Amino acid sequence: MRATLQLCSFFLASFLVVSVNAASPFEFNTPERVVAFADVHGAYDDWTAMLQELGVIDESFNWSGGKTTLVSTGDLIDRGPGSRAVVELLMKLEGQAANAGGAVHLALGNHEVMVMTGDLRYVSAAEYAAFADDETQAERDEFYAQYRKFNTGGEELEVRTSFDMQYPKGYVAMKKAFALDGALGRWLAAQPFVIRVNDKVYMHGGIANEFSEMSIAKLNKQMQGEMQQYLESIAVLQKAGVMPMHVGYFDRRNFLNTRVEEFVKLNPGVKPEWYDAMLIVFDAQKYQVFGDDSPNWYRGTAKCHPYAESFNTERFLKRAGAKQLVVGHTPTKGRVGARMDGLAIRLDTGMLKSVYHGQASALVSQDGPDYIHYLGSSERAQPVTSHQSISQKLSGMSDQQLEDFMRTAEIVSVESLDTGITNPKRVRQEENGVTNDAVFKYEDTDPGIESRSRYITRRYNDSDRYVYDVAAYKLDRMLGWEMVPTAVIAEVEGDEGALSDWVEKSINERDRLAEDVPFEGYCKQYEQYRLRFIFDILIHNDDRNLTNILWTKDDFMMKFIDHSLAFRSTQKRPKQYRKVTLQVSDLLEARLKSLNLENLTRELSPYLHPTQIEGILARRDLILKEAKGTSK
Repeated sequence: MRATLQLCSFFLASFLVVSVNAASPFEFNTPERVVAFADVHGAYDDWTAMLQELGVIDESFNWSGGKTTLVSTGDLIDRGPGSRAVVELLMKLEGQAANAGGAVHLALGNHEVMVMTGDLRYVSAAEYAAFADDETQAERDEFYAQYRKFNTGGEELEVRTSFDMQYPKGYVAMKKAFALDGALGRWLAAQPFVIRVNDKVYMHGGIANEFSEMSIAKLNKQMQGEMQQYLESIAVLQKAGVMPMHVGYFDRRNFLNTRVEEFVKLNPGVKPEWYDAMLIVFDAQKYQVFGDDSPNWYRGTAKCHPYAESFNTERFLKRAGAKQLVVGHTPTKGRVGARMDGLAIRLDTGMLKSVYHGQASALVSQDGPDYIHYLGSSERAQPVTSHQSISQKLSGMSDQQLEDFMRTAEIVSVESLDTGITNPKRVRQEENGVTNDAVFKYEDTDPGIESRSRYITRRYNDSDRYVYDVAAYKLDRMLGWEMVPTAVIAEVEGDEGALSDWVEKSINERDRLAEDVPFEGYCKQYEQYRLRFIFDILIHNDDRNLTNILWTKDDFMMKFIDHSLAFRSTQKRPKQYRKVTLQVSDLLEARLKSLNLENLTRELSPYLHPTQIEGILARRDLILKEAKGTSK
C-alpha cells in the first residue's frame, strides 16, 4: 500500500487554508513548482545530477529552473566529500533563482549548526582537504603556536606530527569559512530553521510537544538568536586568546574553567572582559538549538507512534496554516516515507550512498498531485507508507503467519512463570527450524459469557478471562495501534487458553524503576502514556500496573500485555484514569470513529458479550467528548 500526496485524507481537509499573502519572512506562497530535497551530506555529484534531471540547473551548474522554488531541509554538509561545493553552489543558485523569479530556501539542519559551532565529529578527511589550498603555511604555524601554548609537553617533532594528524591541512581554513564572519558561516547563520512554502512546513528534524504551540516566526527568532549569540561569544573568547581554535566543542567548559582560575589567581577581584561571553558558552547547553527536542534534532516525528506524534504535528501545522510537515534527519531505507496518513513526509533517503546506502530524491509539488523523483528514474513515484508491525518486529512474521504458527507449531517446552495468581506459562514452539516463545494464560472464571442471553453486570464485570487477551489484540489491530502482541486461542498440555507472543528484550516499568534503568528512547514516556490512557479507557482496563507496561530495551517503545481483567460493561472511565487529561489528534479521532457495532461484532463476538461491545462504543464516545483536540 502506498500513500498519496494529494492531501485528500479525511483529516487534512479540516486544516486551515493557507492565506494568499505570506505572514512572515519565513512563509512563502507561489503558484509555481516547488522542489524539495533533504540531507545531501556532501553527495555533490548525485545531488547535482538530480537537479539537472529536474531542470533546476543546467549542465554548467547554473540555475535553469525559472520560477521554481528550491527547498532544502538541511544537512548539506558532513561526512561526504562535496560538502563545500554543495553549500557554495546553493549560495550561487540563491541569487540566480531570485533573478529568474524563482527562489532558494534552506531550513538549517543539525550538521550545519554542528560545524558552525565547532562540533566536528563527522567532518571527513575529504571535507578538510577541500579547504587545503585556502590555508597558508603561516596560518598553520600560527595555529600550531597557539596549540603549543597550552600543550607544552612532548618532543617537538612528535607533537607536530600528532598535531598535523589531528588537525589536517584545511582545518584552519574550514573553521574560518564556517565562522560567523566567514564566507559560508555568514550565509548559513542568516538562514532559518523552519519555513512554510504554500501548504507545507519544512524543517530538518520534526516538531516536539514543547514547540508545537509556537509560531514559525517565534521558533526561528529564538533558535537563530541562540545560535548567533553562541557564535558571537566564541568569537570574543577566541579573540581574547582564552579559547583558541584547537579546543574541541566538548572540551570548552573544562578549558574555560581552567582559564578563569588562572585569571582570578593573577587578577584577584577583577572581572575579565570576556566573562559574559564565557557564561553564554557555559549556559548554551540549555539552548533550544542544541537540544534533542529542537526542530533540527528531534526524531519523534519520524520514529514515534503516529497516534502520539500526530497530536504535536497537527497542532503545529494548524497554527502555521499548513497541511503537511516535510522533514529529513532520520534516513529511510532509500524511499521517501509517509507517516500519519500523509501528515508527515520523511524526505531523507540516504543520498550519500557511501554512508547511508540510499539514493538521491526530491519531493515535487506542482499543479497536479505531488510526486517523488528519484535520481535516474522517469517514474513519478509516491511515498511508501510507514507501517511498524509489532508481530514483524517481535517474531519476523506477519500477524496471520504468527497466528497460524501458534495454532499449529509443535510445543517443545513449557515453563511456569510463577507470576500473578493465575500462573501463566512460557511456551516455546518450533516448526521448520523456526522457534518462537509465547505466554499461555488459561484462567477463565466465567466460561461462555460471550454467548449467553443475559449479561449479569455484578458478576461478569469481575471476570478473569484469557479470551480478553485475544479481544485486546483484535481491537488493537482494528485501530492500527500495534502495541498489543499477537494472540490466539490454543491448547497447551490439554488446557485451552490464550497464547500471546512473547515480547523479547523488554523490561517492565516496575523493574526499570527498581534497577534504575534510564529511559533512553527517542519517544517520550509521557507521550506514550497518552495512548495508554486512551486504550485502557476504551477496553476499561483497571488492572494496568507497572508489571504489565513493557518497554522494548532497544528503543523504549511501550507494549501492552495482560488484559484478562478488562472489557467491563461500565460506560465510565476506570478508576485510575478518572482524572487524567486525554489528548486526541484528528488522526486518532478518525480511527476511534471507525469503530462501529457491525465491525466490532464481527471481530470481537467470539470473545465478548454484546453488552461488552456496546460498552466499548459508549466509552469511545466518552473519550471523544472529554478529550482535548489539536484545534485552537
